[in-house]
Amino acid sequence: MTRTRVAPVRVPRTRTPRVTVIASRHRQSGRPPGARFVLLGMLAGILAGVLAAALILVATGVFRSPTSAFGRAEIARNGNVQGVLYPGDPTRETSLVNAEKARLSYVRSVSASAQWRVAGLQGPYRLTTGSSVTLVLPARAQPYLVSDLLTLAPTTFVRQPDGGYLLSENIVVLTGATLSLTATDGLTLRLRSDPSTFVSVIGLGGSVLINGTATAPVAIESWNTRTGAVDTDTSDGRAYLRMIDGTVSVGHARIANLGFWSGETGGLALSGTDASGTDRSGADGSVTADASGTADASAPAGAGPLAGAPLAGAPVLPPELLRAPAGSVASSGPSAATLSAGFQDVTIDGNAFGLFITHAAGVTITDTRIMNSLVDGLVFHRFVTDTTVTRTSSVNSGVDGFTVARSSSGIMFDQITATDNGRNGVSIDGRSLADGPSAIGTGVESFGSSTVTRSTVEDNRRYGIELSGGQALGVYSSLIARNDMGIVLDDGASGVVVAGNTLKDQARQSIAIRDRVTDTSVRNNAISGSQTGVYVRNAGASVTDNTIRAVSNHAVSLVGDARSVRVVSNALSGSGAVPVWDETSSGAVVAGNNLAGWQRATTAITVARFVFQPLTVVWLLLALLLLVTALTRSGPQFGAIRHPYAERVPLTSLSRGIVSRESVGGAP
Repeated sequence: MTRTRVAPVRVPRTRTPRVTVIASRHRQSGRPPGARFVLLGMLAGILAGVLAAALILVATGVFRSPTSAFGRAEIARNGNVQGVLYPGDPTRETSLVNAEKARLSYVRSVSASAQWRVAGLQGPYRLTTGSSVTLVLPARAQPYLVSDLLTLAPTTFVRQPDGGYLLSENIVVLTGATLSLTATDGLTLRLRSDPSTFVSVIGLGGSVLINGTATAPVAIESWNTRTGAVDTDTSDGRAYLRMIDGTVSVGHARIANLGFWSGETGGLALSGTDASGTDRSGADGSVTADASGTADASAPAGAGPLAGAPLAGAPVLPPELLRAPAGSVASSGPSAATLSAGFQDVTIDGNAFGLFITHAAGVTITDTRIMNSLVDGLVFHRFVTDTTVTRTSSVNSGVDGFTVARSSSGIMFDQITATDNGRNGVSIDGRSLADGPSAIGTGVESFGSSTVTRSTVEDNRRYGIELSGGQALGVYSSLIARNDMGIVLDDGASGVVVAGNTLKDQARQSIAIRDRVTDTSVRNNAISGSQTGVYVRNAGASVTDNTIRAVSNHAVSLVGDARSVRVVSNALSGSGAVPVWDETSSGAVVAGNNLAGWQRATTAITVARFVFQPLTVVWLLLALLLLVTALTRSGPQFGAIRHPYAERVPLTSLSRGIVSRESVGGAP
């Protein structure tokens, strides 16, 4: 059979012109194929990185103004703002506090001699104090009642249509006098407090009784006469109650929206003599009476008749008769009796400081509710001793729920509740007032003997309970839950016992013992749900017989000098790298702990430590760069995986080249 050579079949390459055009365009632009998309991808990546970094910086507070909290909250050494910012006007309110101190200094100095310097003076009288008037209630056998106030101040103590009373002038109760705001059928007292003025009721050595009944409590609140509502603005001052020495009894009462700026003007304040701040003497020993608003020269002692007053009721004493003679001092006024106070079934809502107490002994507070304080809830400031607080709550304070400041001791908290406070639930500071020689010779002893027992401390933004310095402190049989940290001991506290407590779901550490704390016993506590159960740093502690479970990092962490640390006979369960972490500590005794429930888990931290080695990071970055480049490049030549010389294949690869006649339909 004769084979006939047939001309090769030409297969058209329809894509060649398009490829040629595209290549030509890229050669003309001088840019490789897909470069535009690579550039856009890089720009998008950079933008995303910048945005992520900005979000991190904002979240960590880098862009926060360093002065934003100045004058409105305590700022810790690490720059963290402590609690909620105070909403008022620091500069203006400070000047108002100083003006109030000057007014009380003037009232005290005048009241020391008014009875014998003003002829014919009997009973209550008024003093012009700056732009305001103060009604002074001197000693008498019978208490001053609401009916007496209606007589003494008919234009400034007025009954309202709803049955309440509006007080529009200051009242001071002197030693030997008693003001009784007591009613069996209920009483509402509104203290004027608006932009033009605010008033106060102050016991200056006298007794103040505020007592209602369980079904008809006494209510005392600030009142803005312009808006017809309580005063919530502290920037122009706000009405307040204050007791300096004497006796205070408050029962079945509601006290709301009082006070501004300082503890003494914070709403409801109790001050012993040394803390009154009313003794102000000039350089020559004479009384500084700049609060009187008077003119100049003083009259001789006892000179002049009793002058009448434009106000009805108690007379206003003429200022010119009241200038204290040279050599007299304000402290010659009503002498101090020891401050004693009792609170039973009291609600305190919205004060600047809920209840502020200083220089007092034997105070009892029972079944009291403190809430929404702008600063602290219950404050024992200086030299408060032998005081008990029972079944009392402090909720939603701007800073701390309960505070025991330096120099106070013997404070017993039993069955208290501290929740949702801006910083700590309970803060007890037992540190000394001085560390060495000082200008006024302050002692260097520490303070203590304060305890928290059978209490509930939950959902506070910082610590549940903080014990700073001091000695013989204790936390017993209490529930501490959902705080950033549960119980924190620091600043050299010694002889502290933390026993029988239940600690649940703290964000970081359930119990932290650090910085020179010594001779501490942590025993028989049930701890669960935090990252670390017990954390000890450069301190001495005995951690024994505790049950620690469901922790996500370490049951016990030891850091630094641990020669005085014993971790013995604890039941430790949870998941993490190791139950007792002591890699950066030395000297601790760790023995006899039950580790049966501990699971060595692969946590995010351990994975991160394994993965993010320096060389691993380099390879990951290179892989990411290649991936981004591959995903962002485009174009026909990069649209699919192909042979690099696909457009230059020999024709024989497209056909066999020689075909038979029969294959194309020809005769054989």
